[in-house]
Amino acid sequence: MQEEVKVVSVKMPFWNMVWFIIKWTLASIVALAILALLFVILLAVISMIMGESVDFGHTVNHYSSQFHSHYHSN
Repeated sequence: MQEEVKVVSVKMPFWNMVWFIIKWTLASIVALAILALLFVILLAVISMIMGESVDFGHTVNHYSSQFHSHYHSN
């Protein structure tokens, strides 16, 4: 049988609460940075497996040149 717990009040001095929130925020930033790094590594591994490199600059330039040649051919 599981008991239900309800927190109705937290008695903590104001500056301790502020410090707690600051530490929580910094920990969240670090966690997001680690997740972003893992995501980039995962994308790199997937692109290596598929045998293609991800080059966004080349892709943008390719489509940009197609756009200019199509719409500015006068």
